[in-house]
Amino acid sequence: MRRVLVCVVFLGFCAAACSSKTSGTPATTSNSVTRPRSTATLSILEPKSGATLSTRTVVVQLKLVGGTITKVVTTNIKPNVGHIHIRLDGRTITLLGSLTNPVPVTPGSHIVEAEFVAADHGPFNPRVLSAVSFTVK
Repeated sequence: MRRVLVCVVFLGFCAAACSSKTSGTPATTSNSVTRPRSTATLSILEPKSGATLSTRTVVVQLKLVGGTITKVVTTNIKPNVGHIHIRLDGRTITLLGSLTNPVPVTPGSHIVEAEFVAADHGPFNPRVLSAVSFTVK
């Protein structure tokens, strides 16, 4: 019973911390959680959209303009400081990515997404997201 109570209190604390006001210019999502707006832009340089590759590891190369990547996870978020999340076919590959990310792939069609997110791993509003599709032989 005590463990359940501790878990409930901890989850309540986490929910309060995640919903607290953030620094920067706030924006509100549909579920009324205040998220910062970032002026950063993110683009995928490699692989090129529509490319056909003969490899088992794709090196995803990104360009981030107006933002700074941090490895620090914090709820004291700033509008242009955050992490890179990489997803392959909707599955998260990395949460603390960099501008160059090796991603293992299998033959077939794929979609890689890169997102610049706040230092608490939550998305900016609007999201700073880029995606490309490619094929592996």
